[in-house]
Amino acid sequence: MNAPAPMPVNEQARLSRLRELMVLDSAPEPLFDSLARMASEICGVPIALVSLVDDERQWFKAQAGLAGVRETPRDIAFCAHAILQDQVMEVPDATCDARFAANPLVTQAPDIRFYAGAPLSLPSGERVGTLCVLDHAPRQLTAEQTRQLGQLAELVTQALVMRRDLIERALSVRSAHELALSDSEAQHRALVEGQSELVSLSSEQGELLYVNPAYARHLGHAPQDLVGANLYDYIAAADRDSVRARLTQVLRTGNTQTGENRMVEPDGQERWIAWANTRRHDAQGRAVLHSVGRDVTARKQAELALAASERFLRLITDSLPVRISYMDRTYRYRFANRAQADRFHLPRDQVLGHSRSELLQRETDPDVRARTDAALAGQAQRFEFEEEIDGQLRRLDSQMIPDVADDGTVRGIFITAIDITERAETDRALLRQTATLQSVAEAIPAMVAVVGADGRYRFVNGAFERWHGRARAEVLGRTLDEVLGHDEYNPARPWLARAMAGEAVDYKIGFPTRGDVHLAVSYIPLRLDNGTPDGFVAVGQDITEHRNEELRLLDLSQRDALTGLLNRAGFEAWLDRQLQHPTGEGLAMLCIDLDRFKPVNDQHGHPAGDAVLRQFGERLRALVRPTDAVARLGGDEFAVVLAGVRDAAPIAAVADKILQAAHAPFAFGALQLQIGASVGTAYGAHPLPGWQELLARADALLYQAKGEGRGRHAGHGR
Repeated sequence: MNAPAPMPVNEQARLSRLRELMVLDSAPEPLFDSLARMASEICGVPIALVSLVDDERQWFKAQAGLAGVRETPRDIAFCAHAILQDQVMEVPDATCDARFAANPLVTQAPDIRFYAGAPLSLPSGERVGTLCVLDHAPRQLTAEQTRQLGQLAELVTQALVMRRDLIERALSVRSAHELALSDSEAQHRALVEGQSELVSLSSEQGELLYVNPAYARHLGHAPQDLVGANLYDYIAAADRDSVRARLTQVLRTGNTQTGENRMVEPDGQERWIAWANTRRHDAQGRAVLHSVGRDVTARKQAELALAASERFLRLITDSLPVRISYMDRTYRYRFANRAQADRFHLPRDQVLGHSRSELLQRETDPDVRARTDAALAGQAQRFEFEEEIDGQLRRLDSQMIPDVADDGTVRGIFITAIDITERAETDRALLRQTATLQSVAEAIPAMVAVVGADGRYRFVNGAFERWHGRARAEVLGRTLDEVLGHDEYNPARPWLARAMAGEAVDYKIGFPTRGDVHLAVSYIPLRLDNGTPDGFVAVGQDITEHRNEELRLLDLSQRDALTGLLNRAGFEAWLDRQLQHPTGEGLAMLCIDLDRFKPVNDQHGHPAGDAVLRQFGERLRALVRPTDAVARLGGDEFAVVLAGVRDAAPIAAVADKILQAAHAPFAFGALQLQIGASVGTAYGAHPLPGWQELLARADALLYQAKGEGRGRHAGHGR
């Protein structure tokens, strides 16, 4: 039987980081396709994949030699095993490996025998996938091929991170949690009428029951003109079936779903809208669809701007110690990297469009020509040959991979050649790669620093310089406490010690002296070949705006929109905090229900009822201390919790004041409205096992008070 890989210990964090890359199910991109082909060429195998290991599948961002396959189940994925380790995982012969011998990818097409996968490790340490190479025959990589496969995996990881950062900079996508609105229609309108997002309510059949002004403006109508129309009439025809299926699923299951589709504007133009769809129920209990959307056309256009990644590909290929070129069927070069152009001592533009014999001004070596013809006939070639360069005889390892069109014709060949005469070129390649990585470090907005085992800085990027206000020359070689200063160094010392010991560390920290700025900090350990810790890489990202927005949304979600009091969620959260941080004293719970409130709504309308609720909420706040909690639990139900109560004696006094506050007239215009209240009280002495039982007692006593004639309180203090 096939042996599925065990789950990584950090699986949930790993999946979160994978989704943050915003790459799953995206369209093919030349950069990643080129890196896959490069891996295939360097390792001399017919198949190479950029594989991302999702929750239940492995999905291929790029592939070379496996056309038409975009994903396979995770439980049969070789890459699910490869992400469990930091090094390249190599399987010389899958039929002899107990983990894979019965795997359908081995026993059936594509008949895998050889596998090698280099993990794609993010800066935060999560391994989200692999750059892997496959063959139909058993084999084993050389040490040099293994090293270069690992380097290409690092470049794939950098490209994924840069792609994510480019998308995030192109459009700041607001959290779907911001789209959550109140259940009642009155609160819903108050919150959404002024928003720029598109908001609608619709029936199961697609009939629009409500649209906000932004939705109407987007479709070129007034809001009232769209009520009664069918939302599917405004969805691009190509997207209607998928949207209908998604919305039907939301209404059937009640699970919130997000999706994107095209909407047709009055002028016929199509714009992409990202939707969050939630099932709600109207006053009659019927299911309705609540949809909130934002225009993401700009983001879609920004994704097209990823074509700029071609420049990054040029930078990568120019940084490798490998001659890389593309030759068409007429033997003329259509692409040449810097190393290939340097071979002919010509600028790149003078190489393109010419054949090898034209550039060398002599006939091509017969063996090389024969190999070229075989590759153009569709047969991949791997061979070594010698040639004289600048008076020296050099030996090269070359590969020729056919570029096969969908119809089976060969359009040209990808060619790589590596000078294997001496290994000094390896050192030069590392220097060029270091420059590339430094360029990447300078391009990202996060602070990046490398600290050695001696606690001294080896590298810092420009963002680090700007944060600390010190030039790089003033930082390198200095210790952590010298650069950070006591105010920043001392709080970070426990985490720094763990990182120096070889542990990966992530934490968040605030800086009140810098205007309450907050950073998310990651320490990624560095190790020598023998595993000994050798310092760490530090990455700091400013998360102030994100944190402030989270706090703002949390406060909104825990406040009643009408009265400004705590809502039920905020009330329960307040009680949880009281129990998490006990003061050694008890709590008093008072449940309040307004008497004769329904006639106010029936006789004077909901605005009058809303005015009474707001005024009563203000009166309750005035009766208690700032340390106490006042909440509107729903409708005309309120609750008060008195904190730090040593006994039940003062509870009755507070309950009497509440009854007086409810009995006093409420002003609404020229009207003086008269209602009342009933109160149930309960006292819980320290220590409290939980607040739920206390609330249940107070609620039961409230109904006792109402049953005894209303306008009174029942419970402790009677």
